[in-house]
Amino acid sequence: MKDNLTDRNIHVQSLINLIPKKIRLILNPTRYFIENFVRKSSAKIKKGSRVLDAGAGPQPYKSLFNHCNYESTDIKDPNKALTFVCSLDNIPKEDDYYDAIISTAVLEHVEFPQKTINEFYRVLKKDGKLFMTVPQGWKLHQEPYNFFNFTKYGIESLLKNAGFKNFKIIAQGGYFLFLSDAIRFNGILEQYKKYFPLYYPLKIIEFPLTNIILPFVLFFLDFLDKEKKWTLGYLIEANK
Repeated sequence: MKDNLTDRNIHVQSLINLIPKKIRLILNPTRYFIENFVRKSSAKIKKGSRVLDAGAGPQPYKSLFNHCNYESTDIKDPNKALTFVCSLDNIPKEDDYYDAIISTAVLEHVEFPQKTINEFYRVLKKDGKLFMTVPQGWKLHQEPYNFFNFTKYGIESLLKNAGFKNFKIIAQGGYFLFLSDAIRFNGILEQYKKYFPLYYPLKIIEFPLTNIILPFVLFFLDFLDKEKKWTLGYLIEANK
């Protein structure tokens, strides 16, 4: 059964990959915001700058930093692809070492986020830049290593306590994109699949509605939310 389920998931993902990337990103607002943010951030970093991808995992954005001296780190490195391995609250580099740090969707998995932000500040050079994304509203994931979600006030507090004075905190969309992700990742049917013989027929009906049609419509409705208090998360740019 597990192999069959894996095969189905691979087949579904293969079908999704046939959709042009621009459309796939519209259907996945969290990824839409993060990828655009990293792309724009990389363009702000001067050629030859020393950049740390903190919590890099499989390094999906490495190619965007070909003009830089790119380094990557994470808590583990099963594929032996990272520059080095460390805990982000204890980076084995001297003070004022990096020109920029990029860290996407990582801080929620750090048990002591203030220590990590303090460490980012320490290893950044004067006038160095921190580019970071954090969630405000998202489902539990990578359990049990999913410790926090953040409000803009919480992020502001962490940055100020670390010593950052100049920073921007931008919402990743508003209520409609929040709703889009909640619908996409609702997981309700999955809770009952082992008891429910109609799971797969219903999943075939549910998938296009919750993963394609509604997310597409909600993406273009999000401009209606001006306050953005219901947001997926925040894009942060801070200068030391």
